[in-house]
Amino acid sequence: MLSKTLDAAVKNAGFTVTPDYAYGIYGGFLTTVYETGSKKTAFINFLLEEDADENSDTSLAAFHISESIKNNLEKYAIIDYNLADDGLTVTTAGSAADFLKMLDFCVELLNEYSENLLVKNSGYCSYCGKKIGKRYPKKLTKNKKNYLLCESCALEVLEEHHNHNQNIKEKIPSNQLVLGVAGAVAGGLVGSLLYLAAYKWLYPVVSAWDRFILSFMFSLLGFATASLVYLGYKLFCSKPSTTAYVSVAVVSALFALFGQYLGIIVRILADHGNISLFSVYDVVWKMPFRSTAVGKAVNYSSDFYTGAVMSLLLAGAGAAILLLGMYEKSKGVKENIKIETIKIEG
Repeated sequence: MLSKTLDAAVKNAGFTVTPDYAYGIYGGFLTTVYETGSKKTAFINFLLEEDADENSDTSLAAFHISESIKNNLEKYAIIDYNLADDGLTVTTAGSAADFLKMLDFCVELLNEYSENLLVKNSGYCSYCGKKIGKRYPKKLTKNKKNYLLCESCALEVLEEHHNHNQNIKEKIPSNQLVLGVAGAVAGGLVGSLLYLAAYKWLYPVVSAWDRFILSFMFSLLGFATASLVYLGYKLFCSKPSTTAYVSVAVVSALFALFGQYLGIIVRILADHGNISLFSVYDVVWKMPFRSTAVGKAVNYSSDFYTGAVMSLLLAGAGAAILLLGMYEKSKGVKENIKIETIKIEG
């Protein structure tokens, strides 16, 4: 939104004011004016023919335009400028009156090269460079900047824009998806081994702690398992997909549960190193099921369930956080453009 002083100044200069910017043909060029805080910016649309030869007339013209602006930075309070093939962007921190003086300077500078068509003004399409002719030109608005196009280029831009938004979700080769799932499983196995190692070497040291605190501490490995599963998947397939979301979440949960089970088995074997094969079946394999747990296995079963629930929650939270980050970084950004017909007087 323009300030009241800049709004009045550009209206007086013949610009059309919209809620976000002002535009108009100024000095023979389609010009866009917008404001951010105290900074006033003008985008002057034209076509500067690209030439690979550094000594060509076009390259020399671009050099002269850039140097002329650079030599007048202080005079017009210019704080930033950018000369591109499709236009000149100039920003000033001066007043509205200073802004118009800067604008006059820029269009006069560009007009020095418009007669020999080194810089093509509003009489030409800023995409293809062809003379627009009798038909009314099209005004393309993108990111607060306006570009003058002929009808055929406007249709081409619309088609490209449509294809861009349609193809944001790129198809992922099936072999990458398979490798991603395999990487997730490998990461889950490593996560399970972390449980086994923690229960084997850390648990004897902290076994005197409160049982709930112990369960919570070891269930933090659920988050670590989810991280390893995610990294394993992303190592082979970095693009987001339904396969990624489902496989990372499911594999994280399964291996967190399996890791917790391995940990409890390590505890049982450490506590009952001389148990018989029959006891192994009764105590170890029946331990997860409360209804079939026998003897001391009931205590292990309670610890298993407490740790399993916590591990699942933390694995789920870890997978959700990591997958959300994957989605946000990789999702396509839809461009918003607007094309309308304008009439150039004169």
